[in-house]
Amino acid sequence: MLRDGVMAKTPSILLINPWITDFAAFDLWAKPFGLLMLASLLREAGFRIGFLDCLQRNDHQTLHHSDMIRGCNRKYGTGKYPRMSIEKPQAYADMPRNYYRYGIHPESLARKLQSVPKPDLIWLTSIMTYWYPGVQQTIAMIREIFPHVPVWLGGIYARLCAQHAFINSGADDVITDPVSQLPERIEAQTGFTIKNKSNWNSLSTTPSPALDLLPELTYAPLLTSWGCFYNCPYCASKKLQPKWERRSADAVYKEILRWHRNYGVKDFAFYDDALLLDAEATLKPALERVCRDRLDVRFHTPNALHVRALTAEWSDLLYASGFTTIRLGLETSRSDKQKEWGNKVDTAMFFTAVNNLTAAGFSTRQIGVYLLAGLPGQSSEDVRDAIDLVRDMGAQPYLAEYSPVPGTAMWTQAVASSKYGIDFEPLYHNNSFFACRRIDFSYQDLVDLKVLARQARRSSLNYKGTAPVRV
Repeated sequence: MLRDGVMAKTPSILLINPWITDFAAFDLWAKPFGLLMLASLLREAGFRIGFLDCLQRNDHQTLHHSDMIRGCNRKYGTGKYPRMSIEKPQAYADMPRNYYRYGIHPESLARKLQSVPKPDLIWLTSIMTYWYPGVQQTIAMIREIFPHVPVWLGGIYARLCAQHAFINSGADDVITDPVSQLPERIEAQTGFTIKNKSNWNSLSTTPSPALDLLPELTYAPLLTSWGCFYNCPYCASKKLQPKWERRSADAVYKEILRWHRNYGVKDFAFYDDALLLDAEATLKPALERVCRDRLDVRFHTPNALHVRALTAEWSDLLYASGFTTIRLGLETSRSDKQKEWGNKVDTAMFFTAVNNLTAAGFSTRQIGVYLLAGLPGQSSEDVRDAIDLVRDMGAQPYLAEYSPVPGTAMWTQAVASSKYGIDFEPLYHNNSFFACRRIDFSYQDLVDLKVLARQARRSSLNYKGTAPVRV
């Protein structure tokens, strides 16, 4: 690129996955997928790309610090992050739990930053709104090393709480633009002409995420679609990604093959919000090729599968292609709440799905079921009944504790029902804090329900029969 008759240096962009701050955090197939897709697009556009992962689980420098609690590796590539005990924010002063910063040691991050050439732009992602102290602390460290380099912040926290992020994160700019509008923003900042702009417009033209930049690749995330058919009142999926789009079967299969054959990856986690919906011509042929080519891989679904899609045919294909961890979205056993919360599932569908999965060969201990807990208008007895129903089927109930999400249909109801300032303090969005507690659904009720769900999962490990046929 020529600038004023002189060959200009290609700009460099440093991408950073920041620390997490919370009471608990676990690497359940959690990679910064959006940041890694951005890395691919930027690299394809010609930028020099650097990447730092503050959540690296097995950082050698971190292991030598006595003030760190070591992480560990678990099954299928998952594991515990290393963590350091830190002071709780004032908002959590009454919480009877320890608070941690998860990820590499600060000295390790400082050394990593000092080891890279000075970038022209630093770009961070963000996930949970209530993890913003980790973002703040990461940016503060960046400022010490690169005081004059512009810092951008994107991701879910930035998009859902943009004003809060502008004021509190420490970033120079908070990026809330759709992906298709980012090239103009980047060109204005760097003065570098982006020649692959057309590839920023859709999922089908976006290159595979740059997983090769990760310091350790124990599993690979997969995304076969953007968006979701449904608009559930508690979920921000539609707000974050209003467009529905699927990748081709060929693209999905080639991505699996690439990470498996070239990098030895065996475990893959799907990040789709609606993996099996409208997937007859996309995911299905890709999985059939996995079977035909006898790839030795395992698939995991940390995001819930829609039970309405789990026909006998789909269940057989999932089992044959190597699906290992199944999570279903039942949410509640109450029919009125099922309709109110999206009208995408009913209990009869759930029974059919479990029967189809077990008939295909899945053990009920492989079948986890997400149940919502703590939503406005929900009683603790509702949750207890749902746990009992899942346990009776031999499956494993997991509570999805309610986190108030700005911009969702339920947000106004959550603000009205909470005695805490959830509309101005994102720390109160933390599902562990349970800001929407009430007299008829207390914090202790939630704790008791979590214990009940754990007991039900333990009892399911001894379950010997097949799922009962119920209609």
